[in-house]
Amino acid sequence: MNNFVDQVTFDVDFARKQFPFFESKTAEGWAFFDNAGGTFPCRSVVEKLDCFYRYNKVQPYGDNPIAAAAGEQMDQGRQVIKELLGVPLDTITIGPSSTQNLNTLSAACTGFLKSGDEIIVSEQDHEANIGGWERVANLTGASLKLWTVKKDGDLDVQDLETLLTQRTKVVCVTHSSNIIGTINPIEEIIDMGHAFGAKVVIDGVSFAPHHWPDLSNTTADAYCFSTYKTYATHLGIMYIAPGFLDVLAPQCHFFNAARPWSKLDTAGPDHAGIAALSGLEDYFETLYHHHFGASAQPLHVKAAKISSLMNQHEAEICGILLKKLCALPVKIIGKSSMDGREANVSLISYQHTSAQP
Repeated sequence: MNNFVDQVTFDVDFARKQFPFFESKTAEGWAFFDNAGGTFPCRSVVEKLDCFYRYNKVQPYGDNPIAAAAGEQMDQGRQVIKELLGVPLDTITIGPSSTQNLNTLSAACTGFLKSGDEIIVSEQDHEANIGGWERVANLTGASLKLWTVKKDGDLDVQDLETLLTQRTKVVCVTHSSNIIGTINPIEEIIDMGHAFGAKVVIDGVSFAPHHWPDLSNTTADAYCFSTYKTYATHLGIMYIAPGFLDVLAPQCHFFNAARPWSKLDTAGPDHAGIAALSGLEDYFETLYHHHFGASAQPLHVKAAKISSLMNQHEAEICGILLKKLCALPVKIIGKSSMDGREANVSLISYQHTSAQP
């Protein structure tokens, strides 16, 4: 982590001012622990969503000023996501959710999967990164192999090594567990999969709220996360490496298949939701300027730096929580400290189980 970040304290009050929800009476006295529920959208996203619905809710890209403006706003939303991730625009698919994106990706792999091939999924993963691969395995005759967790819920890369073979075509794993918060050694896993010629698919849905995914240097073949968990509208972002995209079967309208960013868009774009994504630029720029001042650094660098600052703050708070929980009659599932984990906590009460410490 950047030493400069270590010397700056995250201004929680300033950050809360970027969210309209906290100005309402509804927000008083509430704290939300529903991880799957995502985040409230930031002010700039809400404003852009409201603007689109008020003034540009027509078929975009049409031959009139209102439709042209709608298309321009959507283009800007895509451009901001490109800049926030640090990857080419043609590598990004924006779908209705990460679950749908992963389902679409697995279906697109029928273009190269066949009987005798192998797909590895992790037992630690959300069903979204398992179910689609199970279905495509049944469809193509490929074998589905399960990378099981240890008793503490963690994955062991040595177990993955025993599963990999020359027949392995796809390896699927979560960046961090949405149950126990463990951060997996993604780059090591990617290298292991690539050594056998496999494509590696990373589910970053649980990781992204804690670390904005700067993908500028990623070697993953696919990376998915959700913007409804990162201060924006309910959409899923899927990065597909160019070499991987080339072998995937189109899942879109036939007349969209030639455009890389629509090749895997099965549902058709959410016009307003995509347009509102441009508000994330304002959000990260505002927080960055407040904490670090003006800078000409790329947007993905600024977002990563602010995200690191947020992560420091939440890790400190979660560390206090874990320490207090250790003094209670409960069992923490996974790591009992913040070393190698995120601020996702699962536990079992000893008062409701026969298990004892």
